[in-house]
Amino acid sequence: MRDYSNQLTFVFDLDNTLVETDRANNLSYMDAINTVLHSSISWDFNNRFTRNELCLLFPNLSEELYESVIKTKNERFYAHMGDTTLNTNLVKVLGVLYSTGCRTILLTNCHRERALSVCNHYGISQLFSDKYYAEDKVGSKYEVLIRNGFDLSSVILFENETEGAQEAMANGIAERNIIGIKF
Repeated sequence: MRDYSNQLTFVFDLDNTLVETDRANNLSYMDAINTVLHSSISWDFNNRFTRNELCLLFPNLSEELYESVIKTKNERFYAHMGDTTLNTNLVKVLGVLYSTGCRTILLTNCHRERALSVCNHYGISQLFSDKYYAEDKVGSKYEVLIRNGFDLSSVILFENETEGAQEAMANGIAERNIIGIKF
C-alpha cells in the first residue's frame, strides 16, 4: 500500500481528456436512434451528442424508448472503440506520475462499464490509484473527492471542458491547479 500523505493528487478526466471519444459516442447514438426509433438524424460531429440532445430532438419520447436508446447506444459504443483516440502525451504523463508513486485518480462523468472498457482497451486502467465514475457521485463529480477525504488544495486536475474546470473551481480546486487539455 502506497503512502500518499503530504503529496499532490493528480486527477484525470476521461472523455476527451485522456481519450477522444466524441466520434464513437456520436456514431453509437446514431446507430441506436436508427435501430430503436427507426429514424436517422444528421449531426455535426464537431459536437458531442448527449442525452440532452436526444430529449430535445425527440421531446415526446417515452421513458421506455428513451431507456432503450441509451441501452442500445451503450452496447454499440464497443463496436466504435476504433473511432476513439488515445491522448498519448497525457498518458505518458499519467504513467510517469503513477510509476513515481504519485496518487493518480480517474474522475469521470462516464458510467463505470464504459469507462473501464475504454481504459482496458488502451491498457491504462492499472495506472490509476483510484477510479470514480458517474455512479459514485451525488452532486458534482468533485464532491466524490471531498466525500472520500481528499484535500482539494492538493489536487492537480487535467480537464478538457471549460464547464468542468468551472465546476472544479466552484467545488474548491484552485484555478492554477487545473490544466486544460486539448486534442
